[in-house]
Amino acid sequence: MAHPQTESFLIDPFPKKVMLQFQHLQVAIILSFLAAAAISDLKKREVPNWVSYGFIIAGVSFALLQSAVAADWRFIAFSIAGAAAAFAIAALMFYTGQWGGGDSKLLIGLGAALGLPLGIKAPFVSFDGRLASFMFNFAFASLVYAIAFGSFLALKNRKRFKAALAMQLKAHSLLRKLLLFLAAFVLVAALVLNDPLLRLGIAAMLLAAFFGLYLSIMSKAVEHSCMLKRLSPLKLTEGDWIAKDVFVAGKRICGPKDLGVEKRQIRQLIALYKAKKISTVLVKEGIPFAPTFLLAYAITILFGNLFFAVL
Repeated sequence: MAHPQTESFLIDPFPKKVMLQFQHLQVAIILSFLAAAAISDLKKREVPNWVSYGFIIAGVSFALLQSAVAADWRFIAFSIAGAAAAFAIAALMFYTGQWGGGDSKLLIGLGAALGLPLGIKAPFVSFDGRLASFMFNFAFASLVYAIAFGSFLALKNRKRFKAALAMQLKAHSLLRKLLLFLAAFVLVAALVLNDPLLRLGIAAMLLAAFFGLYLSIMSKAVEHSCMLKRLSPLKLTEGDWIAKDVFVAGKRICGPKDLGVEKRQIRQLIALYKAKKISTVLVKEGIPFAPTFLLAYAITILFGNLFFAVL
């Protein structure tokens, strides 16, 4: 049964049996690419270009096939719209340093495969469509996955994490005290309120503020203790995040401001290494994020949009 909000966005030009066959094939294609990306990211900490680009091509090609069979241009149009919307989100995440290129291209592939239904009436976009449902679920899955993976790293490197956490708590001591003072002031002010729902809302906001602050502190401690390592330039791969600027003879070669190290920079670093001017570079090893895409898509298949399910 379709959600009322999306009835005007649905495409159903095929007999029911054919629709199910197309849907099952599409799910199998998406799961195959996402599983390949997740396995590679966990093993090698990178998503190969053949997976990400292959996913984009497969998503558009499948929509083109549907359009050809059904003689309906909307399949390919919605696929392109989905890829464009995903590209906008991926570009934002990439250029703010949150994602690598592999994750960004993976999202574009999902956008092309799931499509973004458009309408001529407001709200013009279906927020209960498959791509929108995936994005809602992805936000939830990302938080859970990041906390779980960060906790695993902290336990695995507990001694270094404990020292790093102590340093981060000390560095954020003033901010923690200010938040505690503000919380005490707000709670006292809330006592004069007669509305229990308002009190509950204030308590929830304060809890979220404390949770957000300490989660940020712990994530920084995990990063400093578990995710920084020194590598020989010979072991660098394109897209690695350099955690500290590399200067040689006053000239900057690469650093954190770069959106991943480029092949040209790797060649320079290797030449400097062979000339014995540098020995290692400090690299930030990010969390393998591709499994989150697989988890979020599995949630979408099984439960639909968790946001609407909770409501």
